[in-house]
Amino acid sequence: IHTLMPYRIALPADAAVRVFDDLLHYAVPLFVFISGALVWARPWRGGPGAYREFLRRRFSVIAVPYLAWAAVYSAIFVAQASDLSAAARQLPSLVLTGHVWYHLYFVPMLLTFYLLTPVASRIAHRSPELLVLGAYALRLFAGAAIVALALDVGGQLAWQYATHLVIHLPHMALGAWFALRLAVLPGWFRRTWWLLLAAGLAINLGVSLEVFSAMGRLPRNAIIAAGTAMLVLGIVLKAVALEPRYDRWAAQITRAGSLAFGVYFVHPLFLLAIDGVVTALHAEKIWLTQPWFALVVWALVTWISFAVAGLLAQRPATAWLVGVRPTR
Repeated sequence: IHTLMPYRIALPADAAVRVFDDLLHYAVPLFVFISGALVWARPWRGGPGAYREFLRRRFSVIAVPYLAWAAVYSAIFVAQASDLSAAARQLPSLVLTGHVWYHLYFVPMLLTFYLLTPVASRIAHRSPELLVLGAYALRLFAGAAIVALALDVGGQLAWQYATHLVIHLPHMALGAWFALRLAVLPGWFRRTWWLLLAAGLAINLGVSLEVFSAMGRLPRNAIIAAGTAMLVLGIVLKAVALEPRYDRWAAQITRAGSLAFGVYFVHPLFLLAIDGVVTALHAEKIWLTQPWFALVVWALVTWISFAVAGLLAQRPATAWLVGVRPTR
């Protein structure tokens, strides 16, 4: 259950619910993009002392709640294991790489990007375009060698960790570029949000339907990278264009955004509970045969997760679990 993604395994590529599931994965590149805009786009000043303080702040807000939730999911992982001894031996590596549960890989990846901040920020402020080109070149021309080396040195978990880094490094750089160039982006480019969004969706749909599977590795990876970049840029450009319209709800939107980290941590618990009920009723096939069920579960789990994250954020004793300061 810790890899609760049955659609990719059990359904054909053109199944509607699997396509929907695949397209929802735009969220990770978007979150990394936002992190790049918020962290790498800031000017970096100071020496080793400033670096230590930066890491201390980042790790206290990101790594500490991660370790707490990793302990929760580790306990569930061990409880579900058929071989407790083998599961216990795996735990340190699983927690270190974020693979003790299917969603936690995001945090070790993000913390690794934070380690690169002094270098990345300096490059970004000299030439944001150079940072983006370098990140994409690394992904396309050196990515395969990097992940192969990780596999040889550290096995499957290291391979997965390196793969996440290689894939999402360009999104971090693209976010920094966007934040630094937003003020000077020409009007015609801002108005192409719909074209970028349409092209990005089309390419990602093609990836989901395995349209590019027969292509060589380099052109296929280039198309996938371009599709994700266009999709994210289209979403962000449209969000910026709409900003004046939702300015009246800025406080509520900011509040919801601050709870997103908590939603990320807690939502698998509710998926696990729903799946447990479905299994107890011997209705497991509903995941695969009823697309409406996936949509209902998605909406319900999202709502409950935001509610729980909000409750945790309101109490000083638990606010740190969702990476926010208590509201009272």
